[in-house]
Order: sequence, then structure tokens, then C-alpha cells
Amino acid sequence: MAMTINTNFASMNAQRNLQSTQGSLNGSLERLSTGLRINSAKDDAAGLQIANRMDSQVNGLKVAQRNANDGISMAQTAEGALQEYTNILQHMRDLSVQSKNGSNSNSDRAALDKEFQTMTKELDRIVDTTTFGKGEKLFDKLGKGVDFQVGADVAPVDAKKLTSVKANDATTTVEDALSALGINSEAGMKGIAVTDKLLTTLSTSDNAAGADVTLASLGAPATGAGASKADAVDNVEKFLSDNDITGVTVSEGSDKDKVLLTFSDEAKADFAEAAAVSTELKDNFIDATNGKIDPAKILPRTDISTLAGAMQKAGMNSAAISDSNVIQIKVDSNSLNTDSLGNISDVTNSETAITKIDEMIDSVGSVRAELGSTQNRFSSTINNLGNIAENMSVAKGRIMDADIAAESANMTKQNTMMQAGITVLSQANQMPSMVSQLLR
Repeated sequence: MAMTINTNFASMNAQRNLQSTQGSLNGSLERLSTGLRINSAKDDAAGLQIANRMDSQVNGLKVAQRNANDGISMAQTAEGALQEYTNILQHMRDLSVQSKNGSNSNSDRAALDKEFQTMTKELDRIVDTTTFGKGEKLFDKLGKGVDFQVGADVAPVDAKKLTSVKANDATTTVEDALSALGINSEAGMKGIAVTDKLLTTLSTSDNAAGADVTLASLGAPATGAGASKADAVDNVEKFLSDNDITGVTVSEGSDKDKVLLTFSDEAKADFAEAAAVSTELKDNFIDATNGKIDPAKILPRTDISTLAGAMQKAGMNSAAISDSNVIQIKVDSNSLNTDSLGNISDVTNSETAITKIDEMIDSVGSVRAELGSTQNRFSSTINNLGNIAENMSVAKGRIMDADIAAESANMTKQNTMMQAGITVLSQANQMPSMVSQLLR
């Protein structure tokens, strides 16, 4: 290479290599100071995007664990209240058995009944005052169902998969639909037929100006001979209440066999959505002869897509058609109704009370068992979420975390290279001055 003054090739080469060494050293220093291999997108664009997705998953899983713990707390609160509820029922049963004894006088039974009625009020108070969170009535909330997000994602059910589901999933969905309509599956066709008739009539009635409808079209019991228009109103109001229909105002119709019904457009839409569910159940899943769920209609693999669509529109949930990232807590709040307990003022009423209390103890026990199993399910979910979050954090660390040993070795190497490069650059910068020796 020619010796020149204007262009110092050796210095330029030394500077370029020194800059490269400086960049590598700065990178190692940055990784060592942060502990991260990727500090910006330029370090590893694809790796950064993958790690960000994993970070979202890990954070979501941790929140889901807290959500599941909230579910356990709510279930424990309800189950604790039902423990005392059961204790009171047991005491009331003792009072009923005592009242039935022939050695008691009327005044003795009156005293026993006084305590019995006080205990009944306490049962109602427990249901009304048990709260969780913002002071909402817990059992009212659980009666409607409470959904807990226990996953990092949302996984809507694929409608195509609902055309071919297993028999047990189909049966579960049908049972959940019946429950949402307030029908015990043991009530069978009578229950679904009455409910469907009522909902269909309400959804097709002229609610704007008040609908003059017959009791027969509603499925309500006839008023009988000698009844008045007021009796018809009372009859229909009770019938609607028994079928959990709210938001409907009943007034006298044109005769004793008719009533005027008034309700909002929103209520009418709700009735129509519920009617779509009841009609689908009645026509395609219930045996008309015995009123039970028909196994012959629920084949080893069956189509519940229409039913599922109707349920989703009506806001009815079922494990088979819901997001797998959601766990629902729902209890039968009707099992806590004390209206049937009556009194123990005489032997006959005491016998009735014993029977009804036994039924309530069984019902409350079933609710408590369901709450307990749900708590166990939440515990298992928390353990699984923790395992997933742990392994995903490790996977993210493999992408994001710096190898301290490798970076320390590189820093030492680049420091040495920097020192050597600076020495070489100093020597290269002196080369043009050597040209002057030729000009002497």
C-alpha cells in the first residue's frame, strides 16, 4: 500500500474495529446491568414479541389465581352461613318432635311454636343479611349464578362443535336449561309444558296496551264457579309467582276467566328468549309419555347447537356450552325458602313440619355439598394455574434473561480488545508523520 498523508488507511481500519469492539462491550454492559438478553427490539425482534405474549399469559394466570381464591372465599362465606342454617333447622326439628309428644298441653305447644317461629325468622334473616363484597345479598347473587374468570384467555365455544357432543354433555346442558327455567328435571313434561305455554303466551301478548288473555292460554288454573274478576287476578298472580315470572302487572279482564297483563318491551323480549329455550326442550329433549329427559333423543353424540344458541341469547349458562376459562358458582336459592315450614301448634302441624324440615335439611345439604365440591375445584384450578405460570415464566426467562457467565467473559474479552485497539490506533495515527522523513 502506498504511503500517503491525506488518507490514513491503518487509522481508519483501527477506528472501525474499535467501534465494533465498543458496541459489543456496550451490549455486554447493558445486559449485565439489566440482567436481560433483550433490552430493545433490535436485540431480538421475534424473541421480544414471543416474550411479551408469554408475559401477558403469566400476568393473566396470576390474576386468574386471585379470581379463583375469591371464588373460594365466596363459597366459604355461603357454606359457613348454611352451617348455622342447618344447625337451626336441626333445632327446629327437635322442637317439632317435642311438640308432637302427647304429654304436651296446648300452652306447651304454643310456647314451643313461639320459639319455632323465632327460629324461622332467623333462617330468613341469615339468607337476607349474608353478604359478600359490596354488601349484595349473597344468596340472591348465587341464585342467579356468579362467573369466575379462572383463565388468562377467553375461549368461546365453537358452534360447530355443538352439533356433535357427548351424551353426558347434552344431558348436562338440558338439565341446566331446565334449572334456569325454574323446572326440576323430575317435574318432567308437566313442568316444561306449563312453562312453555306460559312463556309463549307472554312473548306473543300485546303488552303495550295490556293484553286481555284467558287463564287457559296462560296455563293458569281456572277460577271455578262463583269466582270473581278479583279472584282471577289473585289466581294469575300466584301462578306467575310460582313460575318465577316477575315484572308483570295483572289487572281485571273482561270476565272472570280473563286478565289484563302489562309489562315492558324488555320483559317481553326476555320472555321470548326463554320461550325459545323451553320450546326446544319440550319438542326435542323431553319424553312426552313420562315427562323425563329422553335418553333416546340424546344419542351417544347429539346436536345441541339450537338449544345452546337459544340458551346463550337468554343468558342461561351451562358447563358444556360455556367458556372453559370460567367456573360458575350457582345454588338453588329456592331450597332456602321457609314458607312451607308452617307451625307446630298442634300434632298434625308438627308432623308436617318434621317432614318439611327433613326435606330442607336434605336440600341445604345438597347445596353445601355443591359449594364444597366447587371449593375443591377452585383449589385444583389454583394449583394448575400456578404450575402453568411457573413453567411459562421459565420459558420466558430462557428468551429474555442474559447469560451472565457468557456476558462477563465477553466483557472481559472486549475490554482487552479495547485496550489493544486504542494502542494500535495511537500507532496508526503516527504513521503520516513518518512520511515527512522522506521529504528531508
